Amino acid sequence: MGREVTRAKSAKARALARHQVTRLLEALASSSPVSGLTHRFYRYPARFSPDFAARAIDVFTQPGDYVLDPFMGGGTSLVEALAAGRRALGCDINPLAGFLTRAKTTPLGRRDVAALVEWVGDLEGCTSLNRLVGSEPRWTRYQRNLPWWLRKTIQLALGTVGGLDSRRARRFAKCSILKTAQWALDCRAEIPIREDFLERHRQDFAEMLRGIADFGRRTRAVLGSPTEWLPNNRRILVRNAAGLECDQRVPKDWGAPRLILTSPPYVGVHVLYHRWQVRGRRETPAPYWVIGSQDGRGASYYNFADRRNKTMAFYLAAMAKAFQSVISVMDERSVLVQLVAFADPKDQLPLYLSTLATLGLSGVKLGPKAGVVSREVPNRKWYEDVKGSTAASQEFLLVHRLR
Repeated sequence: MGREVTRAKSAKARALARHQVTRLLEALASSSPVSGLTHRFYRYPARFSPDFAARAIDVFTQPGDYVLDPFMGGGTSLVEALAAGRRALGCDINPLAGFLTRAKTTPLGRRDVAALVEWVGDLEGCTSLNRLVGSEPRWTRYQRNLPWWLRKTIQLALGTVGGLDSRRARRFAKCSILKTAQWALDCRAEIPIREDFLERHRQDFAEMLRGIADFGRRTRAVLGSPTEWLPNNRRILVRNAAGLECDQRVPKDWGAPRLILTSPPYVGVHVLYHRWQVRGRRETPAPYWVIGSQDGRGASYYNFADRRNKTMAFYLAAMAKAFQSVISVMDERSVLVQLVAFADPKDQLPLYLSTLATLGLSGVKLGPKAGVVSREVPNRKWYEDVKGSTAASQEFLLVHRLR
């Protein structure tokens, strides 16, 4: 009798596991455009599909569980985790990622909204190109390759942000300028005039207000008011994932993350996490000027290694350090879910998987073969839309547990 009960429980567990995998793969195949909540605040390169993130969180966690994203980028995992009533911790080496994730996961109060609406209404009069504007030597190099009329418009707009009373409102205002500046400058052949920039900004601002209001309603329904849930359920760290286990800002009482949901730097793929490209390949670090943060790093700093390296040695060494720290905070119930792309999947994917196995992770079988599932990424923002479909347009879903 006991054996029959055990077999029945095992069969039920296997059926549930197959159902979970099926739901996850359905979300992976989704070609829906990025939308909803605060996901359209900024086009962060190689960002998660919100549908996939929401499904993974639903499949592998319960309300109150802890979700970790050690390469949080634009914060999609944290937005979806908080909206689903989970605790969320994200870290990223890029200050831009930290700024965006805070803006996307900090609800606004009524006074904030009223002040911001007044601010955006006054912006056209405050950004006349006839106005004098002082030089800012520390930001000069961050403004390179910008057309003078947009540089001046953005500088004047940023100068008005300080008049907002709360940090939340100032961050939101800067993020709205950042969103429109990216639209105006990044990978565009024709740069819009000031009037078109301001009109687009009004549209972006209104869309962002709707998004943050929706996020606020969702989180209040499951977590309570922001003053209650922000300090208790969210952590955003600007740091390397390596050494995360020693960071005193990680709440000890959260225990181990039930789900690590992330997309690490792609292997050998040219992704500019820290620059925009103006009129072709002229790069600008203007995003850091807009958010008021210093940068000064090269692309390899954000990508584990220079893409021109002929071997994966540097990438794998940096990756191993980061994942050693991630593994050290996992327990037997934790699940690691990754989406990652490769310049040369045939040669690089086996090395990537081998490194994870060496670190003590065991792959979860997702299909009839070895357990590696991939998809062609729809609407890939960065350079694939110029080059057409490439190997880097293909993302691989990897699911692991501790061995």
